[in-house]
Amino acid sequence: MSEHSLFPFTHEWLSDMDLSLAENLKRWSDNELIAKRLEYKEDYEQLLMPAITKLFVEIGMQRLLWPEAHGGDGHNGPAAALTMVAALEQVARGDTSIALLLSGMWAFQSVIAMQGTINDTVCQGLAGFFGSDESPALVSLILPLYGSDAQASAKLSNGQWTIEASNTRPIASGTDASIFCLLCSLGESPDDIGLIAVPGSAKGIERGEAFLKTGLAADRNADVSFNTVKVSENGCIAQGREACHGLLSWLYLGISASTVGALFAAYEILKEWGDSRVIKGKGQVFKNNPLTASVMAEVAKETSLSRMLTYDLARILSEPSIYGAAGEEANFVTAIMVAHQVAQAAEKAINNAMELMASAGYATEWSLERYWRDAKTMQLCLGPQELSKMDMAGYFYQSTAAVSGKK
Repeated sequence: MSEHSLFPFTHEWLSDMDLSLAENLKRWSDNELIAKRLEYKEDYEQLLMPAITKLFVEIGMQRLLWPEAHGGDGHNGPAAALTMVAALEQVARGDTSIALLLSGMWAFQSVIAMQGTINDTVCQGLAGFFGSDESPALVSLILPLYGSDAQASAKLSNGQWTIEASNTRPIASGTDASIFCLLCSLGESPDDIGLIAVPGSAKGIERGEAFLKTGLAADRNADVSFNTVKVSENGCIAQGREACHGLLSWLYLGISASTVGALFAAYEILKEWGDSRVIKGKGQVFKNNPLTASVMAEVAKETSLSRMLTYDLARILSEPSIYGAAGEEANFVTAIMVAHQVAQAAEKAINNAMELMASAGYATEWSLERYWRDAKTMQLCLGPQELSKMDMAGYFYQSTAAVSGKK
């Protein structure tokens, strides 16, 4: 039974292409990652990088949302939000960290390549990255972290932006990024912010050593400094709070879908374990024991509800004519709420599964512990939950207590 029928959702929103893509990516996950996991574990060179290259370049995920006029596949209407979820669920089922890399790239593309708001000048300049049939285009987003201030500042002079930033902490891919996208302070006002795209080869970029991380092995991240880095005036791809919130809404959708994919994997592992383990002395299969069945039901419940929430968010972003632009406050706050809710549900569900499976839950051979590490590490991409609650309070109650840099 497929996830479509096992975990019901509003699948009438998906096109035939979306469903076909999901099936193809499920096979990619099975063949390129899951079948090789015991042999290669989390080996970047032997397992993860070949899988990334096949996914981004050969299968063409980096071209999917890119305009046809600039070498892409042209699936760049708002309905791509639903395509993203269908794809990322299956990618994350194989490896959550690769899904995070895709999420960041697609969030970036949503700002410059979406029908109706295509920035042809920027797309033409970046066509060599996303239209490449040789190497994956990894995008590193540098957003405010843990506070109200942007990590970078930029000033415009003589048709060029000059960017200054010291030891910024990207969401992902600081080590390997082909393109950086920085949310920069452009002036004195807190509302004077913008997104600036910087090629990874730009002069003045200094990358630190790659972090040692608990999870997300395919994401090789590092602190990055920008020392008087200059880009053309067109490098500022969006200005204003709503435009920046739009990128974040798409990013949070991607993170939610990736987390659902991790839940799919956890469910499959738990089901295999529950089908094959017998309670000693009773001869009873674990899943048929009432206490065990109760815990397993909680895992399935969190998976199913998280999927429903994620598709509801995708539907909102896919219909701007009905619900408004992705960066409008209502949609931005909804994206925050969904992403945090799904992240909490995943932590709870995988925790329960690991405890139920005892030593098997922590054993690398079963891989469940890896999905727990990935899901937990990916929560850092959302920032502290308490700060996000200030955005929610500001929207629902007009509270002035907001301190989140994402507001």
